Amino acid sequence: MTSLKKQHHTIEKKLCISLVSICVVLFAAYMYFVSASIVHVVIRTETGQEMKKISSEISLLEGRFIEAQHKVSTDIASLQGYTQTSKKVFIDRTAPAFVLSDGSAR
Repeated sequence: MTSLKKQHHTIEKKLCISLVSICVVLFAAYMYFVSASIVHVVIRTETGQEMKKISSEISLLEGRFIEAQHKVSTDIASLQGYTQTSKKVFIDRTAPAFVLSDGSAR
Protein backbone atom coordinates (compact mmCIF):
# COMPACT_ATOMS: atom_id res chain seq x y z
CA MET A 1 0.00 0.00 0.00
CA THR A 2 2.85 2.35 0.75
CA SER A 3 4.46 1.73 -2.60
CA LEU A 4 1.11 2.41 -4.31
CA LYS A 5 0.77 5.67 -2.35
CA LYS A 6 4.35 6.53 -3.21
CA GLN A 7 3.70 5.90 -6.91
CA HIS A 8 0.46 7.90 -6.69
CA HIS A 9 2.31 10.74 -4.94
CA THR A 10 5.08 10.66 -7.60
CA ILE A 11 2.51 10.77 -10.42
CA GLU A 12 0.70 13.68 -8.73
CA LYS A 13 3.98 15.52 -8.27
CA LYS A 14 4.93 15.04 -11.96
CA LEU A 15 1.42 16.06 -13.04
CA CYS A 16 1.56 19.18 -10.86
CA ILE A 17 5.00 20.16 -12.20
CA SER A 18 3.78 19.56 -15.76
CA LEU A 19 0.70 21.74 -15.24
CA VAL A 20 2.73 24.52 -13.61
CA SER A 21 5.22 24.33 -16.50
CA ILE A 22 2.41 24.52 -19.06
CA CYS A 23 0.92 27.53 -17.22
CA VAL A 24 4.29 29.28 -17.18
CA VAL A 25 4.82 28.60 -20.89
CA LEU A 26 1.29 29.82 -21.74
CA PHE A 27 1.78 32.96 -19.63
CA ALA A 28 5.10 33.67 -21.37
CA ALA A 29 3.49 33.15 -24.77
CA TYR A 30 0.63 35.46 -23.78
CA MET A 31 3.04 38.19 -22.68
CA TYR A 32 5.06 37.79 -25.87
CA PHE A 33 2.00 38.11 -28.11
CA VAL A 34 0.64 41.11 -26.18
CA SER A 35 3.99 42.91 -26.44
CA ALA A 36 4.28 41.98 -30.14
CA SER A 37 0.79 43.40 -30.75
CA ILE A 38 1.72 46.65 -29.02
CA VAL A 39 4.93 46.92 -31.05
CA HIS A 40 3.01 46.33 -34.29
CA VAL A 41 0.45 49.01 -33.42
CA VAL A 42 3.25 51.50 -32.68
CA ILE A 43 5.04 50.62 -35.92
CA ARG A 44 1.80 50.96 -37.90
CA THR A 45 1.14 54.39 -36.35
CA GLU A 46 4.68 55.55 -37.15
CA THR A 47 4.36 54.22 -40.70
CA GLY A 48 1.08 56.11 -41.15
CA GLN A 49 2.68 59.33 -39.94
CA GLU A 50 5.67 58.78 -42.23
CA MET A 51 3.32 58.18 -45.19
CA LYS A 52 1.49 61.44 -44.44
CA LYS A 53 4.80 63.30 -44.23
CA ILE A 54 6.05 61.85 -47.52
CA SER A 55 2.69 62.56 -49.19
CA SER A 56 2.94 66.17 -48.02
CA GLU A 57 6.49 66.44 -49.40
CA ILE A 58 5.32 64.97 -52.72
CA SER A 59 2.50 67.53 -52.88
CA LEU A 60 4.94 70.37 -52.29
CA LEU A 61 7.28 69.02 -54.99
CA GLU A 62 4.37 68.66 -57.42
CA GLY A 63 3.37 72.27 -56.73
CA ARG A 64 6.92 73.45 -57.39
CA PHE A 65 7.00 71.36 -60.57
CA ILE A 66 3.75 72.85 -61.88
CA GLU A 67 4.98 76.34 -61.02
CA ALA A 68 8.25 75.74 -62.87
CA GLN A 69 6.40 74.20 -65.81
CA HIS A 70 4.19 77.30 -66.17
CA LYS A 71 7.23 79.55 -65.95
CA VAL A 72 8.93 77.57 -68.70
CA SER A 73 5.75 77.68 -70.82
CA THR A 74 5.49 81.45 -70.38
CA ASP A 75 9.18 81.91 -71.24
CA ILE A 76 8.88 79.77 -74.37
CA ALA A 77 5.69 81.58 -75.43
CA SER A 78 7.33 85.00 -74.99
CA LEU A 79 10.36 83.86 -77.03
CA GLN A 80 8.02 82.95 -79.91
CA GLY A 81 6.37 86.38 -79.81
CA TYR A 82 3.16 85.54 -77.98
CA THR A 83 1.86 88.06 -75.46
CA GLN A 84 -0.69 87.84 -72.70
CA THR A 85 -3.99 89.59 -73.38
CA SER A 86 -6.10 91.23 -70.76
CA LYS A 87 -9.30 91.17 -72.80
CA LYS A 88 -10.92 87.74 -72.91
CA VAL A 89 -13.46 86.69 -75.52
CA PHE A 90 -16.14 84.14 -74.66
CA ILE A 91 -18.26 82.37 -77.25
CA ASP A 92 -21.94 81.95 -76.53
CA ARG A 93 -24.28 79.89 -78.66
CA THR A 94 -27.78 81.20 -77.93
CA ALA A 95 -29.28 80.50 -81.35
CA PRO A 96 -30.19 76.86 -82.08
CA ALA A 97 -27.80 75.03 -84.34
CA PHE A 98 -28.60 72.68 -87.20
CA VAL A 99 -26.22 70.04 -85.93
CA LEU A 100 -26.87 68.24 -82.65
CA SER A 101 -24.07 67.56 -80.21
CA ASP A 102 -24.14 63.82 -80.98
CA GLY A 103 -23.30 64.43 -84.63
CA SER A 104 -26.70 63.69 -86.23
CA ALA A 105 -28.43 66.32 -88.44
CA ARG A 106 -32.00 67.60 -88.01
